[in-house]
Amino acid sequence: MKALERTVERIPAMPDEDAPWHADARRADALVALCSASIAADPDADRATVVLHARIDATGALTENEIERGTAVPRSTAERLLCDARAQVVLEDAGGAPVGLGRTTREPAPWLVRRLRYRDRGCRFPGRGTNAFTNAHHIRWWSRGGRTDLDNLILICSFHHRLVHEYRWTIDRDAEGGFAWITPDGERYRAGPRAPAFA
Repeated sequence: MKALERTVERIPAMPDEDAPWHADARRADALVALCSASIAADPDADRATVVLHARIDATGALTENEIERGTAVPRSTAERLLCDARAQVVLEDAGGAPVGLGRTTREPAPWLVRRLRYRDRGCRFPGRGTNAFTNAHHIRWWSRGGRTDLDNLILICSFHHRLVHEYRWTIDRDAEGGFAWITPDGERYRAGPRAPAFA
């Protein structure tokens, strides 16, 4: 009798997943998710707003990002915050003097999030579908002029959200309404078949 062959789904690992600090980073992600749920229900919008100070040099290039009353953050983290947090950007010159105040970002309206959750039914990363810790992500980023409408939104979990903002994955939408996930190398990611269920 032939042994049953198993086909295992190809599961992408988060870059640096084998690093000794990875478990601590995942615990921090869980804490952020818990805090985010609490802040989302806060009726005081100002108290729940992240203020990001962004410094620009004489050429207008972004040089530093710092969270008010917090710490410096890399540009990729700042872009992820602007994607799904209630945030406001204060542009400053090299000396720290404010030169502009950006608009306050908001998550999509609750009615739009309900439609998005109904359409996507969970994280839209190929082969996934978790409903836990999902965010409405702008396919064309809000900070780059993307609109907050259903055609420009996709539901993704916090793990895959980090792939987009901090590890340079991109998402494209095709004419039929499907989504293509593109790796930093420019290749379209395709999930392998799911492993068969054994009793």
